[in-house]
Amino acid sequence: MRAVNYNPKLRLQVMVILVLLSIIFNIFGGYFTRFFIAEITILSIFAISLDFIASRGGMVSLGHAMFLGIGAYATAVLSTNYGIPPFYSMFFSIIIGLFIALIIGYFIVLLDGIFFIMVTLALGEMFHAWVFTSELLGGSDGITGILRPDLSSFYIDLNQPLIFSFYTIFWLVIVYLLISKVTDAPLGRNLDAIRQNSDRASAIGAYKKTYKAIAFSISAGIASLAGSLYVQLNGFISPELTHWTVSGEGLIMIIVGGIGSISGAILGASVVHIIQHELSNIINWWMLVIGFGFILVVLFMQDGLWGLIERIKKKCSS
Repeated sequence: MRAVNYNPKLRLQVMVILVLLSIIFNIFGGYFTRFFIAEITILSIFAISLDFIASRGGMVSLGHAMFLGIGAYATAVLSTNYGIPPFYSMFFSIIIGLFIALIIGYFIVLLDGIFFIMVTLALGEMFHAWVFTSELLGGSDGITGILRPDLSSFYIDLNQPLIFSFYTIFWLVIVYLLISKVTDAPLGRNLDAIRQNSDRASAIGAYKKTYKAIAFSISAGIASLAGSLYVQLNGFISPELTHWTVSGEGLIMIIVGGIGSISGAILGASVVHIIQHELSNIINWWMLVIGFGFILVVLFMQDGLWGLIERIKKKCSS
C-alpha cells in the first residue's frame, strides 16, 4: 500500500474546507443531519488512525476495530460499572488502548505485508469472540445506558445534538493537528524511511521496532478515542463494532480518500459513509455498487480523491 505525496499546505486547505462544511451543515441542519455529521466525524478519526500506520509505518491492519472496541467498551464499563464520569472514562480508554497496543506492537510490528495483516486480523477476531461471550461486557446484547460527558459547569450540554456534533468536530481537529505534527516531526520522517527501505534505515541507526511500536500505539489511542466518542453518541455498544469488516471499511475509506494525506482520510470517510447511507435507502444490493466503485478507484485512481484534488489544483495553477 503506497502513500501519496502530500502537500502540507493543500492538506490544511482541504481540512479547513471540510471542517467549515461540517459546521455549516451542523448549524443549519436538523436532528438527523447533526447525528449524521457526528457519525462521519467519528469515522474520520478512526480512518486517520488507520491512515497513519498504513502510510507512515507501512502497517496495514485488519484488526484495528479491536481498538475501536476497546475505547468503546472501556468507556462503557468504567462509566456504568465503576461510576467514573464519561469524560474521564474517555481519557482512561485512550490510555488503555495505547498500553495494549504498545504490548501487542512490541511483538508484531516487525512483521511485513500479509503476515502483519493476518496477525492483526486474528487478534481482532479473538477480541470480537471474547466480547461476544463476555458477561462483563454484556455478551451479544452489548451494553446500554452509557451517558455523555457532563460539561454543565462550562455551560455546555452535550445531550443537545448540535453541541455534541461540535464536540466531535473539536476532537477531529485535535487529532488532525496531532497527526500532522507527528507526521512532519522526526518520528514521521523516520517512519517514512523505514517504510521505504527498512534495512537501510536500520543500517544508519533507526530504531525500527521502537518507532513502529510507537506509531502503532499512537494509532490505537486515536482509534480508542473514536470508539469512546461512538459509544457516547449512541449510548450503546455491541460486539458488531469490533468485527474485522469495520477495519475493512476503514481501509476502503483511506484508499478512496488517498493514503497518507490525512485530510484524504476525512474526505474518504465522508464520501464513503454518505454514499453508503444514500444507496442503502434506494437499493437492497448497495454493497455490490460500493464494491464495484471501490474496484474502479483501485484500478484508475490509485491516489484516491486526494490525487484528483492535486491534479485539479495543478491545472488551475498552470
